[in-house]
Amino acid sequence: MIKDLRIHGVTGPDKEFFATFCSRGLGNWYFHEVAEVDGLAEHRFFSGGSEFVVRPDAISHRGNGGSFCPYMFGVDEPIEDLVKTDVINRLVVFGAVQDETARVRVTDGTAGVQTFKEIFLRGHAVFNYFFFVHFSDKYPLKQQQQRILKVLGRSLKRHPLDLKQDDSAIIEGLREHWENLGPAFFLLKVISRPNMEFYQSFEEAYSRSRTLEENEQQALSDLGRHLGVDPYSQERIKIDVMYRHMENRQVVEEYRSVLVDVWRRDEILFDDSARISRLRTVALRKGIPANLLDALDEKLLVGKKVIKTQEPSYLVEARGVLETIFLRSRRVGVHLETEDLIRLLRTKLMALENRDSAFDRILIEVGKDCDELSKDADDPSILEEFGSIVTYFDRFDAVYHMVNRLAFHEEEKLPEERLRSLLANKRIFDGIQDGLFEELFIRPVLNNAYLPNFGRRKISTLTNGLNNIVTGDLSLQDLVISMENLVREEREYHIVKTAMDRWLRKFGRSLRGAEEEQIFINDVKKMLTSRDLVRAGSPDAFFRKALDDLKMERLYVSNVLPRAIRSKDSAIRDEFIRTSGLEMLRIEELEREFQVQHRVEDGVLEQIRGR
Repeated sequence: MIKDLRIHGVTGPDKEFFATFCSRGLGNWYFHEVAEVDGLAEHRFFSGGSEFVVRPDAISHRGNGGSFCPYMFGVDEPIEDLVKTDVINRLVVFGAVQDETARVRVTDGTAGVQTFKEIFLRGHAVFNYFFFVHFSDKYPLKQQQQRILKVLGRSLKRHPLDLKQDDSAIIEGLREHWENLGPAFFLLKVISRPNMEFYQSFEEAYSRSRTLEENEQQALSDLGRHLGVDPYSQERIKIDVMYRHMENRQVVEEYRSVLVDVWRRDEILFDDSARISRLRTVALRKGIPANLLDALDEKLLVGKKVIKTQEPSYLVEARGVLETIFLRSRRVGVHLETEDLIRLLRTKLMALENRDSAFDRILIEVGKDCDELSKDADDPSILEEFGSIVTYFDRFDAVYHMVNRLAFHEEEKLPEERLRSLLANKRIFDGIQDGLFEELFIRPVLNNAYLPNFGRRKISTLTNGLNNIVTGDLSLQDLVISMENLVREEREYHIVKTAMDRWLRKFGRSLRGAEEEQIFINDVKKMLTSRDLVRAGSPDAFFRKALDDLKMERLYVSNVLPRAIRSKDSAIRDEFIRTSGLEMLRIEELEREFQVQHRVEDGVLEQIRGR
């Protein structure tokens, strides 16, 4: 018995389609014809009053059905879907619209034309699905769409989709639902071949190394131009690949769960801000694009009525300084003093550390008032002075994010032009007050509990280097070389540690005593240097550090963490973190793995973390 039929074709210069039809008795329900229009082929698929016409530049449709695709960055995701962790696909039922109350209303207007440009811009950048159902009974079109939404909607929004997946498996997985509607189901998949090639190339490069070298980034950029993939689609594809990496996805999903919790109770507390800030730090280190998290912020936080327990003192102070200097005391000749600027810069730092956007809102409000006051008083100096302080805030943002990326992003490079920019900004901020650069940008990072070991070394090297350049004891090029050596050492450390971990896991190797450990180190060193993954001549101490860290991780998971959980004693955990030298982020990664494996409740972990 023939269960389904598939037609594989190409349309236009770079689009590919797979049309799959499944029914009880294919010959009775399935129709396909090819027509030539202006010398170009058009494929028409129709059954039971519904049809799709695949043209070189577009797809037209009429009758029942709709489209669906996996959610990715750039696909509009309604709040109703965003807050449900099991909803993974965007579903569009033709003729369905949302009314003012966000309820879905179905109309008879199901016919339309979608260009391929629109399809891959509004939907998934690589592949999208279209479908219709041949109904058993002659329902009115509006009622057919309502029944599709009711019977198929939930499954279509939750069914896992993958580019490599057999479309027949999708139809089979949905069979128990669509067979309740009618005897036949039609599925059409359209693929952008340039976008697919770019996606696969980036995915392959990212799987090798989550921090791409400059030559790899340039090669991908050249490939995108060659394929004709526009920059926005390239960015969407990169973000999707990074998001779907298992470790990254865990961070983003945890971030989303925090925002959903805030959204559901319609208030944000400072504890929420701390959790959000921590996850932002984790995301930064893993190279997860900030705009992916920003998109979640805009959906779940912006526009909501936010209730805070109390406006923090730093915001009260900022509001007071700005309004006093620029608005209330202007008439009696009070202007911005150096001390006021320092207070505002410190306030800006506290707002950023707390992920508090209220500071920027205050600045915008005062800016509007200054504009009105400047017009009323015919005094342009008001806006000029306000503009000068905004320039300092812009400099602040640039330096803050540059230093934090260096500290928390593994293998983050600092080219000469960025170092030159940091040096110029150091002179500007230290010109306001001696040591202000270190107070605003260096000390907060060094005091962050989640700062990785190499991040601490890079920040210390940067700070000492900039200070020595100012005194004339070091050149900018010397600092560039020092930073490059640190980045290379960081990369090689992760390569060594990963290789050791995989080797030990693969062969179930247990090292007994110093002699076996040294033999193991020699074997790993020989293997990695022969493949040019680690520089020849690297000292044994470099390999020993990686092995010692792995031993500490195993000790924590097998002994320390279970004891802390049994006794519910956070002091056991704290003492290990203080003496082991392991990074806080790595500790929490191990705890998450342990939690999943042994089904430990969230509250237990929170208790031993002292929260």
